[in-house]
Amino acid sequence: MAETKQHDERGEQGEKPGSRRQCAGCAKRDFADALVRVVLDPADGSLAVDLADSRFGRGAHVHASKECAQKALRGGFAKVFKCKVEGTVESLGEQILDAADRRIEGLLAGARRGKLAISGSDVVRAAYREGTAAMIVVASDAAAAAKLSEIQDAVAQGKAIGWSNKQRLGAIFGRDEVAVCAVLHEGVAKAIGSARLMALPFASAARSEAWWSAEDR
Repeated sequence: MAETKQHDERGEQGEKPGSRRQCAGCAKRDFADALVRVVLDPADGSLAVDLADSRFGRGAHVHASKECAQKALRGGFAKVFKCKVEGTVESLGEQILDAADRRIEGLLAGARRGKLAISGSDVVRAAYREGTAAMIVVASDAAAAAKLSEIQDAVAQGKAIGWSNKQRLGAIFGRDEVAVCAVLHEGVAKAIGSARLMALPFASAARSEAWWSAEDR
């Protein structure tokens, strides 16, 4: 029975579970979690990014790339929403960056409340060595923490990112400053990684602070 259920969910071609959506830019179909969802404000025709898929109303999807964003703004979004859509690649990219920023902060805060995240270099390093750290997050201004062997290994394994600063991480964990924290839940870690990936194509041009990857420091 378990094998039958898995086959039904994955489809005839062994695809992973998940709904597919069409990119408003390139028109190719992809899994929803590989696309950015945007919704339209009917009052002024402006777009709002919805990475958490929490807003009501009709949405459109687009790959997190400047090329797809440009094509979608030239007509793809108008076709989906059946009305004129205002916006630029730069403004959409900035919205994606802001949305990813808020998404990561919310995921970390929720993980902390659920005791699914820990902070402090000693406990984070121990968790990584024990294999319980699903993802490590290092503050962009924590140069010393970024040089720790466990952190560098986590970066090499794709299990660490740089994000924000020590003061902001500290606020999430109820402390003045936090240099490094770890998420202990695979699902939360995957969601954080997904938000980061959505923002990366737009980060270099729109933000001067290198907080999207520990490798940048």
